[in-house]
Amino acid sequence: MSEYITLRVARQDFAMESSCVRGLLPMDDMIALDPPQGWVLGIASVRGTDFPVIDLRGKLGIAAGTRGRQPCIVAVEVSSPLGPQIIGFIADRISGIIAVRKHEIRDGVIRSHGRPRRIFDPEVLAGEMIPVANVRE
Repeated sequence: MSEYITLRVARQDFAMESSCVRGLLPMDDMIALDPPQGWVLGIASVRGTDFPVIDLRGKLGIAAGTRGRQPCIVAVEVSSPLGPQIIGFIADRISGIIAVRKHEIRDGVIRSHGRPRRIFDPEVLAGEMIPVANVRE
C-alpha cells in the first residue's frame, strides 16, 4: 500500500506519491518573476533551500483559468543530473492523503476513494528547467 497526496489543478484531479513532497507553502511565499522565464513563474524557499515554482498548467498543456480558492505551492523532490533537486508547482487545492493498493491503479489512474485521479509524476517537471541560480541573476 502506498500513500498519495490528492490535489486539483485547473478543475482536474491528480494524485502523486506523498513520499516526494517536501512542503506545502502559501502562495505569498513565492517571489514572482516579471516576466516569467520559460516554465518558471517564480522562486520560493523551503527549509532554507530556494527552488523554482513551475507553471504546471502550461507544462502539462492544461488550459489556463482562474486559481482555486485555496491555492498553494507544492514543493517536491526530483532527481536531476546534479542530484536531488526541489521544485514546486501551484495546486488550486490539496484534497488530502489517501492510501492506495496496487490493484486500485490502472492505466495511470487511481480508481478508488471517490472520483478517478490521474497519477502525476513530478519528474515530468524536471525537464527543461532553468536553475534557480540563473533565475536570480
